[in-house]
Amino acid sequence: MRLSSHNLPDTTAPSRPHVTVFCAVWHKQPNKLELLKSHWDNLKRQSIPVEPCYIFDNGDTAPEWLAAPWHSFSEPLTIYEAWAAGVALARTRFVMNLNMDDRLSTDAAEMMLRGLLQTDTALIGGEWIIQFDHAFQTEVFGSSDPKQTCFEPAWPPAPIEGDKRLRLGSGTGERGTLGPATLWDLEKTQRWYPTHFGNRDPILSIGDAIFWQHLHKKKLRTARLPLVIGRYFSSPDAQAEFRPHNDEENLRTHGVHEVSFAQSITATRNAMPQPAPQGASPFPKSRNAIENESQALALKYLGLLGHGTPAASHPRA
Repeated sequence: MRLSSHNLPDTTAPSRPHVTVFCAVWHKQPNKLELLKSHWDNLKRQSIPVEPCYIFDNGDTAPEWLAAPWHSFSEPLTIYEAWAAGVALARTRFVMNLNMDDRLSTDAAEMMLRGLLQTDTALIGGEWIIQFDHAFQTEVFGSSDPKQTCFEPAWPPAPIEGDKRLRLGSGTGERGTLGPATLWDLEKTQRWYPTHFGNRDPILSIGDAIFWQHLHKKKLRTARLPLVIGRYFSSPDAQAEFRPHNDEENLRTHGVHEVSFAQSITATRNAMPQPAPQGASPFPKSRNAIENESQALALKYLGLLGHGTPAASHPRA
């Protein structure tokens, strides 16, 4: 697997954004360029500067008009591998994911960063209005009080009658999720995001929930902002969270692999200044079977990215 990076930010600039917002630009995404344009416009309207980080896969490249940092992987990525790449490639302390078809209020990044710092938590989520068509994706809107919305527990969500808008329940705590997009502190969480189960099968649908559980196990606190900070597009026929998968069974049976795709990228860019001897491992000798398995997967990733020992083909979504 090859990685190319473009329009990289000047990290020595005197005034730098505090937040990176990364987005997976899936190679099979319908209306990809239209969504990318309105997504980038949405980020440029934020009340505080944010640094975009677009992750392309399957050899896709950005259009010429995208004057924002972007990275292209030569092979297909799962959504969580793309997010893990965003975590690894971000050059700010705070990061946020934002799906191609979701949109933030103009003050979302500012409100979430302020809430994260005030609560001294590792990660924060907010409330979202659920949308069932694409019209909202080019609209400009600010944050709002969730009292102006209503909640229905059914999942997948369905349109409701009446004037009130349907909220997700992520900011109010009515639903277990922290939201389709959250903001977190890399100094607390480190550059890790779950991408595989213990049997090396890729995580396809519940990566965000696994990440939140990981933070709780590490005694890192999360918070909810009781404010509508975005609009979430719901389409069960088109979204990964509604596609068939065996994630729950894999989680129960195999657990989550300790090595993330993020760590492989970090290793290739920061931890390997000198070429490794032929056949040698770039990692310390393992002390037990778990470490040995973790190092094996890391070596596999390094091979895919063109470093270290060549690896076999990688499972994809």
